[in-house]
Amino acid sequence: MDILEINQKIEVEVLTGNYKGTYLSKLADIIEKGIIITGLFKDGLPLAIKKNRRIRVYLKTERAVYKFESKVLRRSSKPLALLLIEKPKSYQRIQRRDHFRLEISGRIDIYQADQEKSFKAEILNISGGGVGIKSQKKFAEGEELLLDLKRMTSNDKLIEAVIVRKNIINIKEYNYGLEFKDIDRQSRENIIQWIFAYQRKNRQKGLN
Repeated sequence: MDILEINQKIEVEVLTGNYKGTYLSKLADIIEKGIIITGLFKDGLPLAIKKNRRIRVYLKTERAVYKFESKVLRRSSKPLALLLIEKPKSYQRIQRRDHFRLEISGRIDIYQADQEKSFKAEILNISGGGVGIKSQKKFAEGEELLLDLKRMTSNDKLIEAVIVRKNIINIKEYNYGLEFKDIDRQSRENIIQWIFAYQRKNRQKGLN
């Protein structure tokens, strides 16, 4: 089964070490020696992932989400930050629909836990597990926020989320990855259904 494509967006989970966690990446090329992907970044800087570090790669097709086990074979930083990783021996189809990450654009209201007044942030993507946002406000990893996602959840409750990833775009803007915290099952299901409906609508328009 060949489901890999050039420029395909993927998520890479580093399984051990100082950089343990999940990062966004893209498939840059497929060569005889392995798969070339874009480097993994944190706070705007490429991570120095060591050779032979075990990783898990998640990728999405129109029908499902798959994962495979791999390891880092080589790392380069010039002229671009790239990783050469081992080709998959097999793929595993997974049922975690919250891994479907939909790229969207728009603005949402966000509240800090100790403040009544909200601020606007640009939403970059959403999944059943969390959202990506861009903001001029500076936060720390681990900080908790409240998100107004009424149009996705179909209820008036604010969604608690914790910042799990922070990337510096420039001196005035930051990208944040937020993971939903203690979200109830129905709200998560409503978000997932909203994502699928959005995708279907765009396919019908010929946008996907």
